[in-house]
Amino acid sequence: MKPHLLLLSTAFLSLQSYAAGLKSESFDRDPGWEGHNNHIVPKQVLKVTQDFGFSPTSIAGKSAGEIGGRIQRSTTPASYAAEIPVKTLDDAFSASGSFAITKSEGGAGVFFGFFNSQQPGGSGRPIGSLGLDFDFEGKGGRLATRLITNTNKSCGTFVTPYLPGKYRTTPIKNDGTRYHWKLSYDPSGDGQFTFTLRSDNHPMPVIDPALPAASLAEERARFPTTSTFTVDLTPGFKKEGATFDRFGIQNMMKSGGSVTMYFDDVVFGNRDESFAQDPGWAAVGNRTTYEDREVVGAHDFGFSAATNHAGGKPGEVGGGLWRSGDYGYYADRVGPLNLEHRLESRGKVKLVTAGPDSDMHIGWFSSATKDKSPDEAGNFIGIHVGGPTRIGHYFIPQLATADGTKGKVDQGPIITPGKLYDWSLVYDPAANSGNGELRVTLGTESATLPLKPGQKKQGATLDRFGLFTSQAGGQMVKIFLDDLQYTAAP
Repeated sequence: MKPHLLLLSTAFLSLQSYAAGLKSESFDRDPGWEGHNNHIVPKQVLKVTQDFGFSPTSIAGKSAGEIGGRIQRSTTPASYAAEIPVKTLDDAFSASGSFAITKSEGGAGVFFGFFNSQQPGGSGRPIGSLGLDFDFEGKGGRLATRLITNTNKSCGTFVTPYLPGKYRTTPIKNDGTRYHWKLSYDPSGDGQFTFTLRSDNHPMPVIDPALPAASLAEERARFPTTSTFTVDLTPGFKKEGATFDRFGIQNMMKSGGSVTMYFDDVVFGNRDESFAQDPGWAAVGNRTTYEDREVVGAHDFGFSAATNHAGGKPGEVGGGLWRSGDYGYYADRVGPLNLEHRLESRGKVKLVTAGPDSDMHIGWFSSATKDKSPDEAGNFIGIHVGGPTRIGHYFIPQLATADGTKGKVDQGPIITPGKLYDWSLVYDPAANSGNGELRVTLGTESATLPLKPGQKKQGATLDRFGLFTSQAGGQMVKIFLDDLQYTAAP
């Protein structure tokens, strides 16, 4: 064969290999992927002190004896709760009682009500719960009542005035004021719960007529001008299910501040608790002090030699990715690739836990930008894990071209915490009349993102494959991947 024909033949074979090359990783040993801000050492370690349970005091009730104390927000679960016969969304049930707050810090949060005892931690609000959601600032607190299904989907209502990002009042006083509440769940139809809140010495607010119209309407629609709130479950939530085997106090599971508060005169099921004596409820981490390194923005993900969340044998990649702090990634060197190449990846995935307002990404991206995530900066094709609280977390296709043009579907497969899935991702540059198409499959569900005319020509430089964080501000996703195959240049 002539030399120039030999060179052309070799180049053709190389190009074929380049287009079809799938690399496999079982993570039986450290793959040596590149890490950037993926193990953040907190600048300041958070000291957590939990000190709550039975108390002989009488702050929330008129007679001695109640439950409560110092409750701190932390990714590590802490609870003091009664063991109850299992309740589901097919059962009717109710509860009532009183509470009072004597001290609060910014960033504190507490849940009180029905919940599931198996909490993975790091979810913010307890997964599988129905009850009172408190969050606090130094001058007082806010309150919502909310259902979260076993699949981490949420519905509810703010009880106190609240417009996210705009109007955040704290009308729940931290001066020992006693509040009285009742929560009732009716399983009829799609399901519905009703919440009532009152206080004998909480005056009606003086509404400032100069408030913006939306804030004024929000004030007039919420406590204390309104005392009863009814929430219809989102259709399908009852089928998704929620399983409650505890009733009581659970800390919010994101690092933060503390609150001192108490609960008394509690009635639930056929039980009437005045706490005249220690009820001996189930206690988990409620009397302890430790250093919490899982603080906001402290990413901790990469190769994990000892765990096997997503695979049969120890060894996988993943961990905790915050939607806050510095941009970080953990990825293999795979490039150069671009939007003219067919790209494929597949493997196993498990979402261990995820708080509201949390997300992350999987796929091919450029390592050139070190300070901004590729879903915003450009040069990304892959998967977005995230979504609104009513959904939990989608597992859907997303792209950002070299020019920063974004593409994303509105809905698709939903990844449920604690469940192991097979997944795949295929980018076909020849599909969609040659414009290109991205298809993601999770289990048996799929979503397809067709590229718009001209997007493929904008191109993308792709030299890494792996996981990276978002920076919008929010909570943590804890996710693991194993048994991967993905397109890589030879």
